[in-house]
Amino acid sequence: MKSQPLANDPGRDYSMLPNNFDFAMLPTGSHTFSLKEMGMYSSTIEDIDYVITSWLKKDLNLYTITNEGRREIPVLWQVPERSYQIKNKASLRDDNSALKLPLISIERTGIVKDPERKGSFQAHYYSDDRNGRAGRFVIAKKIVQDKTRNFATVANTRNNPSGADQLYYPRKNHKVVIKTISIPIPVYINVEYKIRITTEYQQQMNDLVTPFIARTGQINALSLHRNGHNYEVFIEQNFTHSNNLASLNEETRLFNTEVNIRVLGYLIGEGINDDRPIVRIDENTVEYQFPKESTVPVGNITWFEDDK
Repeated sequence: MKSQPLANDPGRDYSMLPNNFDFAMLPTGSHTFSLKEMGMYSSTIEDIDYVITSWLKKDLNLYTITNEGRREIPVLWQVPERSYQIKNKASLRDDNSALKLPLISIERTGIVKDPERKGSFQAHYYSDDRNGRAGRFVIAKKIVQDKTRNFATVANTRNNPSGADQLYYPRKNHKVVIKTISIPIPVYINVEYKIRITTEYQQQMNDLVTPFIARTGQINALSLHRNGHNYEVFIEQNFTHSNNLASLNEETRLFNTEVNIRVLGYLIGEGINDDRPIVRIDENTVEYQFPKESTVPVGNITWFEDDK
């Protein structure tokens, strides 16, 4: 099976791609796979918020039976103010401006930067500027062939006794130009979320809680992805239930369940306040050149005047 090459764009450099992708161990058969180029995006707190909210809305896609029939349950991020809802999301409230149930809300309750909980990158690098900021680590290297070839050609030129230069004389080239791609080191954080489920009937609560328990099988963890980044999600094993059945004479019947979720994520870069690029490309130095020194002729003052 052969993979389809990337689109022929003369403005892009595809020289870093290998000649074949056998190392990827793609499934054999009649399937045709196309490759696409993906840039390096930063990983921010907003990305983690998005990925957990998207999981609730799109992956779980929760439904239940109401007096209006089978209805998709809306998911609200940190329940907005009542005036905003009435103006922009009037469908969430009834004629008396009360929220229509069932309803699911999610809020971020805390962020913990725990040095004991890290991902695959364990070490800490300091910035070369020695200003207390985190450093960078290399994700890819590539030999710059044209520049390396030029240095090799100069180094391998030999002067023959006849006065003619012999090109490409076999010598080992020690001046290899390497292009290095680096990104900031990831900073691992634990992000805590609380999901609140509110219904009018016990059966509705059963319908909405069951996917949180059964979706991940015998474990309480799953992986979510966004922009090439992977985040580990852990669902707490305790589901806290509450209701107001003891005071139905004064209040409307409500059932509540809280689901606590912890996301092991990481930050790459400092967001919009980072004055450094996420991806930086550097080339190593293989040669230093100094200009020749000139000796000032004794008693020749006009030598300085000629340089004005």
